[in-house]
Amino acid sequence: MSRRFSAILFLAFSTVAFAGPAMAGDKDLVFCLPGFPGTKIQAQPFVEKMLRHLEAKLSWPKGSMTGAYYPNEAEGLRQLDSLKPGIALVGPSVLTARYKSMGMKIIAKVEVQGRGDEVYSIVVKADGPGTIEKLAGKKLAGAVVTDPKFVHDVLLGKKLAVGQLSLVDEQKPLQALRAVARGQMDAAIVDKAVVDHLAELPFAKDLKVIFTASPVPAPAVVVFGEIVKDAKKLEEVLTGLCQQADGKELCKTLTISSIKAASESNYKSLFSAYGK
Repeated sequence: MSRRFSAILFLAFSTVAFAGPAMAGDKDLVFCLPGFPGTKIQAQPFVEKMLRHLEAKLSWPKGSMTGAYYPNEAEGLRQLDSLKPGIALVGPSVLTARYKSMGMKIIAKVEVQGRGDEVYSIVVKADGPGTIEKLAGKKLAGAVVTDPKFVHDVLLGKKLAVGQLSLVDEQKPLQALRAVARGQMDAAIVDKAVVDHLAELPFAKDLKVIFTASPVPAPAVVVFGEIVKDAKKLEEVLTGLCQQADGKELCKTLTISSIKAASESNYKSLFSAYGK
């Protein structure tokens, strides 16, 4: 593995995560980003910086915000349902799963480490199936497989019907790829960052990409409940975060590339693919 790729992994596992104490109010945040790396413990110092910065800019009492990060989709969805926070940063699969039922209002989209629209690919063993259709009845591992409808309808473009794949939750892409190479798994679904460095793996010759999905949009910042009334102010603070002197370093630390204003229209194609 190259030094450059090792550095990227180190940064990702060190900084692209959020955590916090027990949550109890509209000012709380849930970061539910399936497939993103990192743990709560690693991230605690970084999320505290983010929360304190937002409190100051929004003129909210210091310590009034808490946050938690969930890279596991199933766990993140459970927390969204039970904690009922006022603000969340969610990946596209989480957005489709809870947009209507939770009454989410989209106010911004966030690019992390240059990850805007994300592209996922299906990787199989070098001598394995050559098309998606030939994976029917087989096992697919990945970090974004909690919602079968999202996988089949959005990522695979309905090339297989829901239920035709056995989906295996595997948060670590290298583990999923290694399982494929060893014949323990039929296929893995991984993002572009992993595919870009596939050739650097010691077992790369044992793998091949057979399908690349249409791009899905960047994670969305959404608000719920009482915080909706502060949506415009929150949007202004977030979209200015990486442009202002006191926010640039924070964005760099959190590897946030940009935060841009967004609405439901930015996710229209996603909802269309999921809703049909």
